[in-house]
Amino acid sequence: MLNASAAALMLQGFDVRTAIDGLAALTAIQHWHPDIALLDIEMPKMDGRAVARNVRAMISEPQPLLIALTALTSIADRLASIQAGFNYHFSKPVQFEALLRTLDFHLDPSLR
Repeated sequence: MLNASAAALMLQGFDVRTAIDGLAALTAIQHWHPDIALLDIEMPKMDGRAVARNVRAMISEPQPLLIALTALTSIADRLASIQAGFNYHFSKPVQFEALLRTLDFHLDPSLR
C-alpha cells in the first residue's frame, strides 16, 4: 500500500507506515502493532495472504483489522483472502471513500 493510497491516508490524518515487500510488512506489523493493516495480495518475498496468516497466528489480542487491497477480483480471490485472515477485500482501483468509511467505522476518531 505505497504511494497514492499512503499519501491520501496521511492527508486524512492517519499514521501510516509502508513496506517494500510482504516480509517487511510482517516485520513492521509485529513491531508496530497497528490497529489496521492494508496489504496488497501480490507482494514480493511473501504474499499478502501469507502475511495475514502469520499475523493471525503470531499476534495475540488485540488483533489488527486486515484489509486486502488487490487487483485480484474474483469471488474465489475474495474467499481466499477471508480464509487467510483478512477482514475486508478491496479490489483495485480502490474507491478511496469506501476505504475511508471502513477505516472510520473501525477506528476511534481520537486515534488519528
